[in-house]
Amino acid sequence: MESTSLESSIPFDHTYILYNPNDIISTVCVQFSLLPIYIMVFYTSWFLITREIEPVIIVGGHLVGEVMNKIVKHIVKQPRPDFHKDFGAGSYGLSYGMPSAHSQFMGLFAAYYICTILMKVPLHKWQKVVGSFLLSVSALGVAFSRVYLLYHTAEQVIVGVLLGAVLGTGFFVVASVFRDIGIVDWVLSWRIVRFFWIKDLYYHGYQTFEEEWKATQTRAQAAKQKQN
Repeated sequence: MESTSLESSIPFDHTYILYNPNDIISTVCVQFSLLPIYIMVFYTSWFLITREIEPVIIVGGHLVGEVMNKIVKHIVKQPRPDFHKDFGAGSYGLSYGMPSAHSQFMGLFAAYYICTILMKVPLHKWQKVVGSFLLSVSALGVAFSRVYLLYHTAEQVIVGVLLGAVLGTGFFVVASVFRDIGIVDWVLSWRIVRFFWIKDLYYHGYQTFEEEWKATQTRAQAAKQKQN
């Protein structure tokens, strides 16, 4: 097998970011642009540590969104801004800019979890407002970073965020229906799934951090009393 030549090499478009290290805004924008990667790492950690199926479900939504993003880009074929117009000429992911994949990812992420916070999670009203606000800011921050770093036009990130929001809301509805009618529980009953002890307490027995802490303290105290 021949080694990869420099001429045929292309950057991994999701992590290769050009920025001005002397510009503090540009430096901050890099971190916002990498936020989708950080979120995917979080999903992986969440699943491995808790064996909850929820991160698997939302990753499925992101994969659907990624496929749709590629299809729309191929149909629209709108180039990126001139600064990055020829960047990644051999990379399908960087060839076109409409819609912005990063912005769409964050639009889906924000919309899905805003719906979750507002409709599923037992929080105080102010907590729901703050959570929804932070999710919205994160999505807008990523969208702004893609424009500031000249990877996309404002139009491309706006369409990306809106498309992602529609997909995220729709995926929340579909996931909720699948849970309510038992499809997710049916999947959890599969032998291969049970082998890894995958569960859905996120749906059947959701606990806030406070509730989980109190339950842990109660079990600990009960264990001490039993020992005595």
